[in-house]
Amino acid sequence: MRIGLVRHFKVNCPHNKMMTSEEFRQWSMLYEKAKVIKNKVEMYGSKWDICYVSDLPRAITTAKEVYSGHLHIDKLLREVDNAPFIHTERIKLPFEIWHVCGRLAWYFKSKSQPETREGTRKRINAFLDKIDWNQENILIVFHGFMLYNFQKELKKRGFTGEKIRRVKNGVLYQYIGENPMSNAVPEMEE
Repeated sequence: MRIGLVRHFKVNCPHNKMMTSEEFRQWSMLYEKAKVIKNKVEMYGSKWDICYVSDLPRAITTAKEVYSGHLHIDKLLREVDNAPFIHTERIKLPFEIWHVCGRLAWYFKSKSQPETREGTRKRINAFLDKIDWNQENILIVFHGFMLYNFQKELKKRGFTGEKIRRVKNGVLYQYIGENPMSNAVPEMEE
């Protein structure tokens, strides 16, 4: 069985180099609604039986470009929110600091982040527990940080594939594994 993971296309949402916490929060809201910059995704001739996609517009737009069938939209695939790690009124920090420190705050379980590491892991596993494992080739289109964490859970379930350190937009990552349902013990009839 094969699972393909694709991060949405690059989002066209420029940002200032320096921002306050409120400016970073406002930019994050704009990012959620911004258009994507489409590009050709190399699918290596793969035929996908089913496609799951995050319910956010940037992921849906991408999925429509790489898959021609019915899309199974699921909010469990949404990106992990990245909130400002501290509140600043007048102090501006570089955009990269806001972004990286928000992810570090998530990793170190800071209350500044809307979702915990454990919450993200549970959300990924809730999705994996409910998908249609009867399909041989499953495509999932969603978000960078979510994809990074998703690959770890796939590997725990016995899938093999490239270890991704930096998730690129509009790139297919493939994982191969045994169908988890093929190991299920059939119920005995009485």
